[in-house]
Amino acid sequence: MSDVLSQSEIDALLSAISSGAVDAEQMHEESAERHVRPFDFMRPSKFSKDQLRTLELLHENFCRQAQTNLSAMLRCVVEIDVVSADQVTYGEFVNSMPAPTLINIVTMEPLEGNVVLEVNLPLAFSMIDRLVGGPGTHRPKLRELTEIEHALMGAATETFLSALSEAWSGVFPVSFRISGSETNPQFAQVVAPSEIVVLISFEMRVGTASGLISLCIPFLVLEPAVGHLTAQSYFSGGTEGAGQEARESIERELGGVNVPVSVQLGDAQLSVEDLISLGPGDVIPLGVPPTAEVAVRVGERKAFLGQPGRRGKRTAIQITRQVADLDQGVFV
Repeated sequence: MSDVLSQSEIDALLSAISSGAVDAEQMHEESAERHVRPFDFMRPSKFSKDQLRTLELLHENFCRQAQTNLSAMLRCVVEIDVVSADQVTYGEFVNSMPAPTLINIVTMEPLEGNVVLEVNLPLAFSMIDRLVGGPGTHRPKLRELTEIEHALMGAATETFLSALSEAWSGVFPVSFRISGSETNPQFAQVVAPSEIVVLISFEMRVGTASGLISLCIPFLVLEPAVGHLTAQSYFSGGTEGAGQEARESIERELGGVNVPVSVQLGDAQLSVEDLISLGPGDVIPLGVPPTAEVAVRVGERKAFLGQPGRRGKRTAIQITRQVADLDQGVFV
């Protein structure tokens, strides 16, 4: 309900007060009463529903980018879906992580602070098995990763971070960079346990294997960018980014297309009788001086003017002008 009364509502209220139907002193007493609104000091709400929905949409774009890149890297079908985007305390997130697990400590430059990208170990082992040429079904007993396994997962992690940076570019440009890794959740204290974080959960399927990935971003890190996390900013920025990306993609595809190019040296009019009587050695005057510019056609369109000549032993033409620079009447 709006806090501003319309003119008709004001007139009706004044009429009710004048007639005694409404007691003005009672209304004043009621307005002076305190209105109590519940507030949970353990879990204060810092992200609105619109901001959480925008984060969910933003990371759906990340899923599309990441699964495309990882499918090529792992040589199998990779699917990633957003499961949820919620706000919790960092302590709750830490307690929900299995031990051991793969925890990547990540920065979001130019924002200050660290975020956490956690990958369940069963999923990590399946990805490692794929990277070394296996079927992705080898799942050893849960243990900490070796140095070689950490190095192999580093390439996959960089793919995740690159896709995250690309997804965020349309709303608030940030660069995700890894700064460290842990396997024990208790050692990954990026903020105080009582701090509010936004937790985006993903389900990832690598062939027949599946597992969960979690991205935890503290409110303290995201606070300078919270104002950009609106549906309007997402769709306006996302549309512009998508349009630029589509344009660049089209330009790359068109760059390799072959098109016919021909040179029109001149023209002449002949009667049917003269045309039929033509034979080897006959000369048809084209009515074009040797120094005149001739038309260069790309497909069926006259696109350039140029001067015919020779380059080494080859017949060639030197482009002198673009048709677009001339009068519109040049187009045919």
